[in-house]
Amino acid sequence: MSSADFQPRWTCKYRRPKNPIDAQHLYNHIRTVAFLLDASSEWLIPTFPFLASLPFEMQFGLDSIIGAVLPGFGDAIGMLLALYQLFLSMLFGLPINVIAIMVFYILVDAFIGIIPFVGEFLDVAFKANLYNLRLLEKELKRSKWATAVIIPQYTDWIPRPKRNSQKFGASK
Repeated sequence: MSSADFQPRWTCKYRRPKNPIDAQHLYNHIRTVAFLLDASSEWLIPTFPFLASLPFEMQFGLDSIIGAVLPGFGDAIGMLLALYQLFLSMLFGLPINVIAIMVFYILVDAFIGIIPFVGEFLDVAFKANLYNLRLLEKELKRSKWATAVIIPQYTDWIPRPKRNSQKFGASK
């Protein structure tokens, strides 16, 4: 599966998946949330096209922006958004040790953001939501959903807007 095949999901059913379609929709929503929180700078600031050329490691998302705009309080909001992603991931029935690692990443991300000035740069570098997505993907490959959920390449986060289209996802 490539980024061209991946469809972002802006909503999902808040329950355990009952079939492969539910599982794929839930996974796509979790992936979309992780991307928006940690690596969506080219989508968040479309006025500056040079952001699209930044290496993936330098991309930033809503978590970094909220933390920079609202010091302290923004990091608490970012932590709540990360806990939302954790809640969604738990719907797949993750083992407790994986959940504990995910919580650890979320706490580290929140505490990094609290550090004045330097914390904002470190927050861009430490992508807890993407790390948690990787953990979820590893577990999905070992679970009963291994054959049902299609996981794109790690670098293919979300489809890029087409250059000649008026709106995202519109075809010619």
